[in-house]
Amino acid sequence: MMKSLLTHLLWGTSVYTALALWLVGPQWAGRSRRPHGRVFRAARRIGWGRSSQDRAAEVVATLAAHVPAGAELPDAGRLRLRLEDRRFSALSVLLVWLFPGLGVVACVFLVLNGEFSEGRPWLMPLLWGMFGAVLVLCEVDRRMLARSLPLEHTTLMAVRAVEACRPPAREDREARGYSYGSAVCAAVDDLCAALGRYAELEPRRTDPVHRARLRAQAQEVVRNLHAAKVRLVDGDRSALGDLYAIVASLLSRTVAPAHEPASAGPLVATAALTADPAWQGPPPRTEATGAKLLGYGLFVGTLIAFGWLLSLLNLPEALSLPLLVVMAGAIHRALKHRLPVPDLPQDLTPAAPSPVPSSPANPGV
Repeated sequence: MMKSLLTHLLWGTSVYTALALWLVGPQWAGRSRRPHGRVFRAARRIGWGRSSQDRAAEVVATLAAHVPAGAELPDAGRLRLRLEDRRFSALSVLLVWLFPGLGVVACVFLVLNGEFSEGRPWLMPLLWGMFGAVLVLCEVDRRMLARSLPLEHTTLMAVRAVEACRPPAREDREARGYSYGSAVCAAVDDLCAALGRYAELEPRRTDPVHRARLRAQAQEVVRNLHAAKVRLVDGDRSALGDLYAIVASLLSRTVAPAHEPASAGPLVATAALTADPAWQGPPPRTEATGAKLLGYGLFVGTLIAFGWLLSLLNLPEALSLPLLVVMAGAIHRALKHRLPVPDLPQDLTPAAPSPVPSSPANPGV
């Protein structure tokens, strides 16, 4: 009976993973991975789950306390909707790959408690390889979600930048292991990377002039954010107001409804861009796709080797469970890397249209 259960679990997990990959793979290629999160929205309506209302209200209150009078501020209700939409979409991605992950874990415990591995030394490495493949697919799906929703991802990075620049309300909640300056640099750099991704991926079906204009705006905003970040890290507290003014203007655009004219305006109001125009900032971060694929392959290979070693040791379940928890934490840290960021082109001037040659019958046309 246990052998039959193991066989059914293996086949069910494999078929589910192949079917899920067949369904979401074309969405990765077309950058159309946009799950709606209906399950979590229904849970939110009946009172389950955490709301983003308090987070959005705190961000708007922080911006209002530091930006100059009359500056743009995002709408707290619209910001809450953006944050919840992004969170529900990410939870839906995790839910898709939760079932095959649980199936593989159940198979691992069946093998550890039974005698299935006798005469089958390949069984435990196979299960750990499947476990690593499911985790890699989940992480790739999460990254493709950020590429499919660049506007929502930029909004989330802007919110995190506001929260990182804000000092903790209580001293006992101070984060350990890094300084205020490193937290500010990391959050602002992530926001700049999200802006570069948004400028490159969002205007897919627009004319070259609009694409070049959006890239130029993103380049200018990135330059101003880096200048304000350097001043803030160097101890200039007045730079916090400049940085918050840029982020507030950016959020007021990103949370605006897509059908309103405000969403089609510049990324940041011109009045908020006051940094030194000579400051260029560090180059955008890039990651090679080949190196990323090699890292995923090494990760799965490491898990297979770990499973083979675990099968040789024949450890009891009481020791295998803590090892599984430790491996899950290491997996989470290993896969938590930054997204590949496209380069903002240096030449942002659109090419001039080629003149149409005039004809003798219709001169000047």
